[in-house]
Amino acid sequence: MAASQLKAVFLHLSQHSVDSVQNGNAFTNWDEYMHVERPIESKLKEKMEEIDNAGGGIVLLVGSAGDGKSHLISCIKKVSDWGDGCFYNDATASSSPKKTAIDTLKEALVEFKDENLYKTTKKLVLAINLGKLNALIDDDDIKTDYKEIVNSTLPIFDDDDTTPPINTERVKVIMFTDEQAFEFFANSSSDIPVASDFLSNIIKKVVSETIDNPFYTAYTADIASGVNPKDPIILNYELLRIPDVQNTIVQTIIEAIVRYKLFITPREFLDFLYSIIVYPHYDEYIDGHKEKKEFFEALLPSLLYCGRENMIQKAIGKLDPLKQSSTEHDRQLSVLFTSYSIPPSYLTEQQKSELPKELLKRTNEFYANNGRDIERTTKFVFRLKHILSYHTESEVYKSYLALLKGIFNKDVHKMQEIYDVVAKAIPRHYGSYYEKSNMVPLNIQGGRYRLFGSLQLKPEPVKSYHSDLYKNEFLMRFDMSWKFPDGSVPLRMDFQLYSYLNELNRGKLALSYENEKDLAFSRFVRKLVEKCNCEQEITVVRFDSSVLELSESSFGNIQLQ
Repeated sequence: MAASQLKAVFLHLSQHSVDSVQNGNAFTNWDEYMHVERPIESKLKEKMEEIDNAGGGIVLLVGSAGDGKSHLISCIKKVSDWGDGCFYNDATASSSPKKTAIDTLKEALVEFKDENLYKTTKKLVLAINLGKLNALIDDDDIKTDYKEIVNSTLPIFDDDDTTPPINTERVKVIMFTDEQAFEFFANSSSDIPVASDFLSNIIKKVVSETIDNPFYTAYTADIASGVNPKDPIILNYELLRIPDVQNTIVQTIIEAIVRYKLFITPREFLDFLYSIIVYPHYDEYIDGHKEKKEFFEALLPSLLYCGRENMIQKAIGKLDPLKQSSTEHDRQLSVLFTSYSIPPSYLTEQQKSELPKELLKRTNEFYANNGRDIERTTKFVFRLKHILSYHTESEVYKSYLALLKGIFNKDVHKMQEIYDVVAKAIPRHYGSYYEKSNMVPLNIQGGRYRLFGSLQLKPEPVKSYHSDLYKNEFLMRFDMSWKFPDGSVPLRMDFQLYSYLNELNRGKLALSYENEKDLAFSRFVRKLVEKCNCEQEITVVRFDSSVLELSESSFGNIQLQ
């Protein structure tokens, strides 16, 4: 069997490839082809031009490892004419074994001391990770001699992450962390108002039918040279070329970002593409006799949800449709399990026409000839249908997106909705399902009795951030607060907490040890308790759900109801 050229090209995407890490000094033909422009590129060019017009200064490009700083600098250096401007790309390196990285940075920044900043004609783009920047501005010498740089970057580390860095005439700050990996369309009518041009365009680079695409060139060469059409890399590439499959991959990644706080970098995404195309045991699969045993495991629908080493795969593994129980899923699986071929109506004619013919043929052969493998065949076809038509199994996810959309649009009804969710969840968090508004649990809680005080909750407008200019600049959380005479009690709401509160309101029992989301809510409730005046009324909820109310009459005597 001929060796796959397509596998060799996909190896470039792997984190184990030398191409996965750049130093910013070279922009190869490979880099040029794989380059996808992001909004941050135009921002960087804009700030560089401002520094050029000012006659000198520094641009700090701040981010995290693997987010594309080096790739961006390589691109900028090739396409932008910045005269004698310099680029400092590796702020983690030291120029000498006797020097720290901070010492080396100080040497590079001498021209940008406060005393030199408005005299120098030097221009510098400094790419630096958040951790190293924090260490830099915490250095005593930097605090003393580089006040303008320190003051410009300090807001980055503020608890309020809506506070932007301060740009001056000669100090500009660009933040990779301001950008999401996807866009949020607050004015969309869709119940899934998210997309990712960046991720989608990278996939399109991989599958485009052009002569300059090394992936497509390798694919056509493999076909021409007689590579087995049932080779899993060939089949996986053909599946990836289907637009609906591309959409499912992108939307599933976005869902994982929102639900599990997945942090994704370009480097990790490229490695992910490699991981869903190239079966980890590919060489053994080809050289040995594993095709019958591992045919389905080697294909994209299985690799996507397998939860293997790649961190994106691990997160997506939690969204495996096979793990999402529902009546409809059970019905589909039972139909597939009792079939002798892919049921005629299970896939649409359009879907069948897009699928690789060899894949359909081989799957039906498994149905007909390998009844002992019916479970594996059923699971594969079930996943196959799912990737051909994305839909989330989480109603809470859709509800949260709708909530965000409303809040981004300053919809007071949506604001009221989330405040109602919180108010209802407060007593339930402490095990009481007695429905009474504005109840907060007191510190005395027992097995037979639970005590609640009355508190008038006065919500303030929800605070959020969503850019009208850049659809990928927004926060996936928002800040709530309740006003009291002596100050406000805040609560930061994200998907994890929202999901927890919804679970409580649907009847789930609170477990104080479960995870940080309920611990954060516990801290919030304790702050409310501190504001509670128990002199007017106390509610006692008995173990049998009966309720006693202790209140003070106008004449000062205690009443029991």
